[in-house]
Amino acid sequence: MMGRLCEVVKLNSEAINAMLDRVEELYLRFPIPKSPTKKRWIEAPAPELKELQQRLLKGLLYQLPAHHAAHGFVPGRSILTNARVHVGRRWVIALDIQEFFPSTRAAKIEEIVRGFAGLDDWERSAIVPLVTLRGRLPQGAPTSPHLANLAFFPLDVKLVELAKIRGFRYTRYADDLTFSGNRFPTGLVENVSEILEKGGYRLARKKTRIMGQGRRQKVTGLVVNDKVQLPREFRRWLRAILHDIRHRGLDAALSRTQNMTEARLIGTLSFQMMIDPDGLGRLISSSDEF
Repeated sequence: MMGRLCEVVKLNSEAINAMLDRVEELYLRFPIPKSPTKKRWIEAPAPELKELQQRLLKGLLYQLPAHHAAHGFVPGRSILTNARVHVGRRWVIALDIQEFFPSTRAAKIEEIVRGFAGLDDWERSAIVPLVTLRGRLPQGAPTSPHLANLAFFPLDVKLVELAKIRGFRYTRYADDLTFSGNRFPTGLVENVSEILEKGGYRLARKKTRIMGQGRRQKVTGLVVNDKVQLPREFRRWLRAILHDIRHRGLDAALSRTQNMTEARLIGTLSFQMMIDPDGLGRLISSSDEF
């Protein structure tokens, strides 16, 4: 009789054990640039491991939900739902967790796995190495975002409580923490840092931004001063492309724009439609005025 894990990943125990014996060999590690001087290392699972992880995610891990304050990698939530919470506030505070996935250690994943019913000891002990690499969450595995959300759940609870006590709103999109309120956030960053450190995480201090209403307030790349909208420079760029298409044709316009394809343009317009449907109409109309 196959156990629950075998049923979920559609492999027998022998095949799972064989994969466990060489799991570290089943990752391709490569860098992507974060800045001219910094790189982020991606650990991409091989197709057979990735497929197992995807089945595990859909068939088991999604049964435990992320906290309601988490908006990243959560079905039905997005950067838009994250940003909406903070519209029209006098102060917006954006914080960043340093090395979010690598800081989520295997011990936290073991605690999560214990929360699933119907698994025996072998299944629980097998799941952790199938979704971790060298004792932490790998950056590139399909299971890592949701597991990071689950591991961070107790800290989300504490940060929501902190926000309520201080008169702020709180959301998190992956490693981006946002607080907003109508009073200056005296001591808030230190309060958050203390909570994170007790939970095994650290703030990336240099990325902290405290934004009053007198400047542009951005939450996960979206402006929230009066309503959620894309930054002005992005809207100007999109208006220029639409103008170029209208007067020179699609192919000519795309050929003049670096790295832009028809599929990417459609995706960009869909993104604008999601963020600000009325704004897209204004962009299209104003593209005639160039």
